Parts: sequence; structure tokens; C-alpha cells
Amino acid sequence: MKFSLIKKCLYVLGLYVFFTVIIPIPFVGNSMVAMASSVEGDQGGAKLNVKSKALVKDTTYALKVYNVLDTQKVTYKTDASSIATVDDSGVITAVDFGTTKITVVIKDGIKTIETLECEVTVGPPAISIKLTKSEITMTVGSKTTLTAILKPNNTVEEAMFSSNDSEIAAVSIGGRVTAKKAGVTYIFAAIGNGKFDMCKVTVVEENKQEVPETNTNNKETTTN
Repeated sequence: MKFSLIKKCLYVLGLYVFFTVIIPIPFVGNSMVAMASSVEGDQGGAKLNVKSKALVKDTTYALKVYNVLDTQKVTYKTDASSIATVDDSGVITAVDFGTTKITVVIKDGIKTIETLECEVTVGPPAISIKLTKSEITMTVGSKTTLTAILKPNNTVEEAMFSSNDSEIAAVSIGGRVTAKKAGVTYIFAAIGNGKFDMCKVTVVEENKQEVPETNTNNKETTTN
């Protein structure tokens, strides 16, 4: 009887060791052990700051990668170094006219996590700039877009917009003007060689239609 009891105890002990040591359960209290797939999914996916970029010859641009872990390595490669080169930190240098592709590879050890691409077009700079409007009038709160004509027509350069007084009228990178308060200011559009054009912006208060007051003293009364 005593031998049978010892045998049962050894059997139970063996089961305990088997399930806790040889095959550990992935739970500790209320916490679950995270699997590799769920960790990668929480990264949100690596992204580039731009998917395409136009650059003037002999200029540079810093390509940036977001949502990359510290344990991961990022490498950059160009399809045509004769058009654009890229260094180990992602800085692109425009070499000559044409279009190429920058490939960004993200690895964790020997495993490739993601491959991203950015199309780069290299073109000539602008030599002149002209705004389509030289003067505009806007009401407070309204918006409009100024268009700049750059030459030559095949230039990849973009106009740089600025406001002389952004408290009266502010302007975005793309030339979108927002009227802020009544007053007069100037919006400038410039290119890399120093040439520019400007537009006079007059901002006025929005006209509010007033209802005329009735003057009872001036009413004529008719008596029979």
C-alpha cells in the first residue's frame, strides 16, 4: 500500500515537471508572452517622408525613414549613380538630368523587414519667375492660390513663397494665401538664383448688410 502511494506521488511529480519545465505555458499571471509577429505588427510599418522628389542639378535632399526600430538597419541604394547618388544616411545628391530610383532596405539581422522606393527626377533650375496676378483684394477669412510661371518650361524647381506680413495674409509652401485681418501686404515668390516677383494683397473686412432703422418721428400720419 505504501509503495503504491509513493508510485502515485512520483507520477504526479513527473507530470508537473513535464508541463512546467519541458513545455512551459506562455502565461505568467494575467500576462501573455508576445509573439514575434505581433511585435512587428505594432511598428505601424516603415515609411519614407516622400515617395517621389524632383531635384535641381547639384542640389541635395535628405531622405528620411520613419517607424524603424533601433535594432533594425537601413541601407540606401540608387539605380543610377550617374543621375543621383545617395549616402549611408539617406542624403540624395542630384548629379545629372534624368530619372532614377532610390531603394531603401530595412533589415533586422539577416531578415528583410521592408523595402521602400523613392523616384528621383533631376532637372534644370529656373531662370525666371512671374506671378499671374500682381494685385488682389480679399476679405478676411477668404483663401486663394497664387500661380507662378517659371522658365524654362522643363525646370523642376519650385517657387518659394513668403509673406511680408503674415498677420495680414499668410501664404503656404504651394502659394495658398489666407487673409487674416484688414490691411495691405505683399506676397513674394522667389527662385534659387535670387529672382522674384510679388503680388500686392489688400485685405478688407467682409461687408455686412445693415438693416436700416425705422425712425418713427419721421412717419407721416394721415387723419380722416
